[in-house]
Amino acid sequence: MAAHANPDEPEGVSQSAFDAARQRCPDRYPLPRAKRITERLGLPWRDVLALAHAPNSAQNRLLGLGVRESAAEWLTRDCVRSALRVVALRRRADTLTLAEYRVERAAMLAADHSRWMHGGTLRMPTDEQIIAVAGSWEAALRFAGLRAPGDRNPAEGRHDAAPPLVDLLARFHDAHNYQPSARDLRAFARANGIPYPSERTQRFSAAIAQWAQQRREHGLPEPRAVQRTGGRGRKAPAHDADTGAALASEQRRKRWTRAECVAAVSRYHAQLRPRERSTQRGYTDWAATQPRGTTPALATVQEHGGWERVRRDAIARNAQATQHPA
Repeated sequence: MAAHANPDEPEGVSQSAFDAARQRCPDRYPLPRAKRITERLGLPWRDVLALAHAPNSAQNRLLGLGVRESAAEWLTRDCVRSALRVVALRRRADTLTLAEYRVERAAMLAADHSRWMHGGTLRMPTDEQIIAVAGSWEAALRFAGLRAPGDRNPAEGRHDAAPPLVDLLARFHDAHNYQPSARDLRAFARANGIPYPSERTQRFSAAIAQWAQQRREHGLPEPRAVQRTGGRGRKAPAHDADTGAALASEQRRKRWTRAECVAAVSRYHAQLRPRERSTQRGYTDWAATQPRGTTPALATVQEHGGWERVRRDAIARNAQATQHPA
């Protein structure tokens, strides 16, 4: 986004220029405003830009510096291991997502604060603190003896985890014979019922580089890239056809419609407390508390015009229901 806002000096882009670029292409760059980003990370804007342009391998370490400054000496590897194991035990699970951990942590802290005597003494690291200590969420899970989301559980009769981005890129290329954009790849995964991998584990650009390197090592030519010409009005190639790219062992994803996504966000809004603001993170945490298969993931909601557009439609839907109750 910074490069889009100021191609000549992306590391020096101002917050106002960043927000202006974000407004021009909300679908391509579904990001919060610059101020929200600084609040979420707890860093000055100049440090946010430096962190964003740092090598992928150094980002967790640099972010961890800011996180650890506010943490006391209790934030250790043993503390992280214990917290993850306790939460997993409470949920009777052998793995945890970020949202599941946040929801359970909030419930545990709320119960602790409600105690009449000696309340407010429970210390539970945040998900950011865990990542800062362990390096990544997947590493923290394995360190705690839990199964990472990408690891297959031999006791399960099916594989319902998302495939790595590199694997999905190869499947797209087999079907269409060119290098996809991130938007192309999401449409391809949705059409074939394949769970889309989290880019928190590996960024799309890093996956492209790894995939291209693998092709070179196997003596394969560089993947053909399709040039987008004609401006924003030009329609991108459609990838909404099922090409049979999903493996037999993979769980087929429900194809959520836009109306179903709006309805889900409406339900999320209905349970918000007075003056509580709806956010993407809040929706993710709420969705983690719903029965499996009844609520679309945030990534699925974003595929239907972006979070803000679906959120506005959900607000309008709730307002209409209030004015015209059944």
